[in-house]
Amino acid sequence: MFGSQNLRYFGVLPKLSKLELTVRTPYGTMFSNFSGFTRVYAGTTKGQISIGNKTIPRVYLLPPGQLKVAGMTEGEGKVTKSESGEFIHTGGWLFVHDNNSVEVNLLECVEKEEFVWDKLDACAETETDSPAGRVGATLQEKTVKLLSRRR
Repeated sequence: MFGSQNLRYFGVLPKLSKLELTVRTPYGTMFSNFSGFTRVYAGTTKGQISIGNKTIPRVYLLPPGQLKVAGMTEGEGKVTKSESGEFIHTGGWLFVHDNNSVEVNLLECVEKEEFVWDKLDACAETETDSPAGRVGATLQEKTVKLLSRRR
């Protein structure tokens, strides 16, 4: 009886008319279902991407770098105080969903206006005594070099 029925049950989310953005870290949320922007620019492992309305669903790995929300206006869902829409982050993932929404999960993120470039390598020499500290220092040096090139 059950084998003869070819029923499929798929969860389907309604398509959004305008692209919505959610950006979060474990510590807080920058945007929550925010639609007052035109594009999101992010650096991936294969290069810079631009995500706009009705982009093909995909998942991207984001190395440390910059995230830019272009054409940003005030509106419901904007939690950040950033006026430029530019953020510096330590890496994460970007999901473009098939319902016309973008979800960005970052490890750490700060508004570019709040980022202190002078203190990037201030703590590189203090935690390198253990093997884990040496690995962490190496990763931090690579991140500093990568972020310094993108200024």
